[in-house]
Amino acid sequence: MNSVARFVGLGGMLLALVLAGALPLLPSVVPPPEAQRVTSDTPEYCLHLLDQVSELVRAATSPPPAEVTSLSADGQHMCERGLTRAGILRLRHAMVLMTRHTYQQQYSVSVGGTANTVAHGPLSTP
Repeated sequence: MNSVARFVGLGGMLLALVLAGALPLLPSVVPPPEAQRVTSDTPEYCLHLLDQVSELVRAATSPPPAEVTSLSADGQHMCERGLTRAGILRLRHAMVLMTRHTYQQQYSVSVGGTANTVAHGPLSTP
């Protein structure tokens, strides 16, 4: 009985090794990961951020805060002058502020008026 178990054990190990060797030859079941975008300190990334800030400003329903305008202009000038890291920092800051501004405009509640843009839940009363 001991030799039968050894024989089955060896057969199982041999089968496992054959399958493990053949696995790289089989098509992958898992989809390949999406291409990762490199966000390095390059002039191209500066332009990318400037485009994102500009798109947020265009999509907004109200004018951007003065700080967003100032930061994006400073960031653009710095990127053009080769101060890439400083430009990227300002553009990222402008993007965060503009995103926050847009969110606040969308979900603001007028206290004394009728302009209530926050939806009431099914169980709440207006």
